Amino acid sequence: MSAPSHVDPAAGGRAERPPCRVGRPTVAGCRDTEWLSAVIMCLWALVLALPGDSLAGPSFSAFHRLGLTETFWSCAFGATGGVRLAALYINGRSPRTPYARMLGAFLGFLSWGQVGFLVYEGTMQGLGVISPGVAVYGVLSAMELRSLYRASYDARYVSR
Repeated sequence: MSAPSHVDPAAGGRAERPPCRVGRPTVAGCRDTEWLSAVIMCLWALVLALPGDSLAGPSFSAFHRLGLTETFWSCAFGATGGVRLAALYINGRSPRTPYARMLGAFLGFLSWGQVGFLVYEGTMQGLGVISPGVAVYGVLSAMELRSLYRASYDARYVSR
């Protein structure tokens, strides 16, 4: 849902673009990274739920050493991503619910950080090199930490 464009007389009467928004605007700005992370988490769960062993490669060998199955990882990521999508939708309709976003961002930070660490551990032990996936999951984890900060900023604003 985007805000209506405003005409800026200083810009020659052209309509200025509204800021990036998903749902209602938040004090801290655009929540696209939060939506992106939640969707990636749900898609990760979907891929793990498909037939076959998606975690069979050497990069994911540390996942198996924990003794947890693909079904567990699929359910954990699906539940976390699904709850996160619901929290973002609810927060977009009611701006007084940033605590749900904070919890979702914290769970996302922990989840992507754990995946990044397990991929790092698996590739170092199995191949002796670092997988590029470590960087990707590290960025996702850092993105979640930033989302946590932004949601906490909104929480401070709402509680005033």
